[in-house]
Amino acid sequence: MDAIETTRQKLRQLRVRLQQGKIFASLGRSVGAIIDAANENQAVKPVALPDDQDGIEELLQRIRAALGKGKLEELSDADLDLMLQHLGSPNPIIRDKGVFYLFNDLIQNQVLTKAQMVRTFDRLTSDQVLFAHINEKENDAAFLRSFAVMMLASLIYIDRAGAAFIDHARKNKLVEQLAIYIMLENDTRGFVANQGWVHAYTHIGNVLDELASDEELLRADKILLMATVIEKFRRLTTPLIYGEPTRLAVYFADQLLEDDVYQQFLLIELREWRRALASTQVRETQAMWNAIFNRQRLLQAMMLNSNMAKAVVEYLEDSNDFTI
Repeated sequence: MDAIETTRQKLRQLRVRLQQGKIFASLGRSVGAIIDAANENQAVKPVALPDDQDGIEELLQRIRAALGKGKLEELSDADLDLMLQHLGSPNPIIRDKGVFYLFNDLIQNQVLTKAQMVRTFDRLTSDQVLFAHINEKENDAAFLRSFAVMMLASLIYIDRAGAAFIDHARKNKLVEQLAIYIMLENDTRGFVANQGWVHAYTHIGNVLDELASDEELLRADKILLMATVIEKFRRLTTPLIYGEPTRLAVYFADQLLEDDVYQQFLLIELREWRRALASTQVRETQAMWNAIFNRQRLLQAMMLNSNMAKAVVEYLEDSNDFTI
């Protein structure tokens, strides 16, 4: 069984225990153990990148022009599929300012049908997209993974705003796939010269923030996602310096507004994080300092967030836990 399937099976077992109320305070340690066991950094296999000479630029120009004139009433499945095939393009003009921007415009202008949004959701949550080359060293498939997460945030927003196309089974799969993705994603690059944004952990903040206020999502699943992003963040040894901590702090603040149980859990995690650092033998390495300053930036962002729960701010102030 490969690392992804092993992680999936462990996650499913843990999720059941959490939903049954058999685990809470120790959830972070259980999630961390899954992450540690799944941590692989294999050599990069050839990444199949889209052929940007296959007519995608002309399609994007045609869609942009038609939207600008208010004359686009529908988009064929073939054209939608061509757009989605280029979500992983290393060219930011095609990927970011092209496919991603226009996809949002298509949604806002109600050009896409419910069936097409379901079709897109299913594609973006598939293993082939969300986990493409995820166990390998830094690679260009990160663009596809990261922008799939960002596009999912848009779809979740539209669903909650009234489109209502994500059924219970798909929502359940979404939680599982996102948790696995966060557990496995090690690419912390922000802006890449000539290729634009990767920004995976900003996009993770975006999608989790959209789920924070989802009334249909179980509290246990929201706690699971919170535990997963905190425990993964703790283990990152490359720098997050492009605003990711600030975006995640916004997510935490918004989630805590929903129920006191999230506040209780976050405080458990923060205390455990501090205790673990205090008991760890210091070995000065670049990885160690990256992890420490990642943490500092996150806690400072939480302190500065005006919506952050008072109890969390008071804990950080009293413990002076956000400074080096």
